[in-house]
Amino acid sequence: MPEVTGVVERRGRAKVFVDGEFWAELDPAVAVERGLREGAAFSLGELAEARVAGERPLAMNRALHILGYRARAVGELRERLVRAGYAVETVDAVVGRLEELGYLDDEEFARETVRGKARRYGPRRIIGELRRSGVDEGVAREAVEEEFAERSEHEAALQAARRLYNTGGGSEALARRVYGFLMRRGYSAGLCAEVARSYRRETGE
Repeated sequence: MPEVTGVVERRGRAKVFVDGEFWAELDPAVAVERGLREGAAFSLGELAEARVAGERPLAMNRALHILGYRARAVGELRERLVRAGYAVETVDAVVGRLEELGYLDDEEFARETVRGKARRYGPRRIIGELRRSGVDEGVAREAVEEEFAERSEHEAALQAARRLYNTGGGSEALARRVYGFLMRRGYSAGLCAEVARSYRRETGE
């Protein structure tokens, strides 16, 4: 059976070593409660249960700290916690609890994100950013469609171009720059071409 070969407490955390190797960092009170002391032996199942119980308070604090900076998608927070070294079972428990408490809501996260970016970026780019944050594609598309249904995508693209290319005199080179700029902003190719043409006309060609 696996054996605890060391427990080092520091800064309110207990680093536990099993069979000579670092195993997990736990809440010290839970480590004591579970009998995780040098020389104690446990089954793999017992160790797994102890790890989730001991990691959960630490992972919850870390999650709340991360969420204190800005809202996060479920997938994004999950990735951050796994990257921090917490067991998948611990992450599942923490994420589930945060969803129950209303701290995590991908639909609301998507709506807030779209509202904040719709003036600067097009639908494709916003959907891409939401997907990279771990938001389900269906949820991302619904939030984008809902927001852009209430605003003119053409007007938004035109304003974005004017903010950067507010200059007189049209040219083929300028039209290409406007087109490329709007494509990078996530607008459709057809809309980019339309704005580029209208921008050239408005700037004097």
